[in-house]
Amino acid sequence: MNGPNSEEQAGASGTAQAQKTVRANWTDYSPAFNEAMATGLKVQAVLGVLTSLILDMGEAGRSFLIALLCQWATVFILLVRRPMAPTKVDLEIVRLGIIPLVFIVYIFGPILLHSLGIATK
Repeated sequence: MNGPNSEEQAGASGTAQAQKTVRANWTDYSPAFNEAMATGLKVQAVLGVLTSLILDMGEAGRSFLIALLCQWATVFILLVRRPMAPTKVDLEIVRLGIIPLVFIVYIFGPILLHSLGIATK
């Protein structure tokens, strides 16, 4: 029974065992994400309050909500791609990624909608 299939199975099971020792299940992630997410939530709360205070008929608030959805989609992708070994850039994106996203959506959102022929006002 020492054919090529048995070697491939042994190699595959060895890889699976090595992967299991690193990450027990899909909910495991690096503890470095905890602090980054806590800081990110604080920044998002402050930006949410500030954008709600701007009197522009709700444009800043809508831009913030769109940026918030994009931010958490990005965080989810980062957690799926590198759950146990985040880079410094990954952690900074989790912490402060909402700030540039709000400005990008606020500035370029109406331009994009206008180019698509959708009236914003």
